[in-house]
Amino acid sequence: MDKIEASYWPDVFSQNDLSIPYSSERYTETLYSFSEPGLARGSSLSIATPDMKLTRFSIAPERILQLKDAEGSESAESVFILEGNVRSSFPGYKSSLQFGKEAHSLQYNTHFAGEHIIYPGLFSAMSITYDLDFLRSILQSAGSRELDILCEHIACKKSLLAFPGSVQWNFRVKEVVHAILHCSFTGITKYIFIESKMMELLSLQLEEMNKQPSANDKWSRQDIEKLQAVKAYIEQCYLEPATLKEIGLRFQLNEFKLKKGYKALFGTTVFGHIISLRLQKARKLLQDKEMTVTEVAYYIGYKNAGSFSAEFKKRYGYSPIEVGTN
Repeated sequence: MDKIEASYWPDVFSQNDLSIPYSSERYTETLYSFSEPGLARGSSLSIATPDMKLTRFSIAPERILQLKDAEGSESAESVFILEGNVRSSFPGYKSSLQFGKEAHSLQYNTHFAGEHIIYPGLFSAMSITYDLDFLRSILQSAGSRELDILCEHIACKKSLLAFPGSVQWNFRVKEVVHAILHCSFTGITKYIFIESKMMELLSLQLEEMNKQPSANDKWSRQDIEKLQAVKAYIEQCYLEPATLKEIGLRFQLNEFKLKKGYKALFGTTVFGHIISLRLQKARKLLQDKEMTVTEVAYYIGYKNAGSFSAEFKKRYGYSPIEVGTN
């Protein structure tokens, strides 16, 4: 297994290119690409603001790599896995953590020096690193038990993993990540937009943290596996008509466990998830100009175009007929 330390990457990769596509008093965009025949190739794009730094990192190793972060320092960071899988180990945690596609995590570490096992194929992740004074100023007025705990850990310099490992993106996280990756703005408006989306992702993670099941919520491994199976089923069959009773019978879950467990584990309701997936499908069909608005409405399960248009505009901020202009 090849071991690479972040601070010595230029010594490992024979081909390196660093550029600064944009720089102003408030925003700086930096692009770094690297390649070594027979080892790996990849890139790192970062956008720095006064309070946050977004980094999109991609690497395609040809064999298993062990990446080691630069010398550890106090840090708070959100991570969103875009492609591939990684196994990470951090000081202060007894066991390593497995992160897969569309998983996210939030953690504070007094000595953020992790080691990551990357497997052959494409691995891509997006991270947001926070200025600690900025994060403290937000958390000090949080007013909830879970967020107060995070604030206390930062104040006492005690490492904390906000979630029990990684959690899967809910539909709202997915939409914001998609908006960042496919931002069509240019110039200063691009960076204003991305900065606002970084704040939105942080708020969604804090909301997720606040909704984590308490110690009084007893979810067996079997129940969790069933709920994860429900989620996988919905993501494949969201266009098929179904009731909570039918889904519960299919996966041997009573309606109470199905509703409460789904909300606790995935941050949304069963039907909230179904509606989100249907509207995403509708937007794709309209973007591809495959159907009219009325045809799309019926295709995804609405009885009339008016109800569909109202729900679509509520979700995306513009009507279905405006899809081509947004």
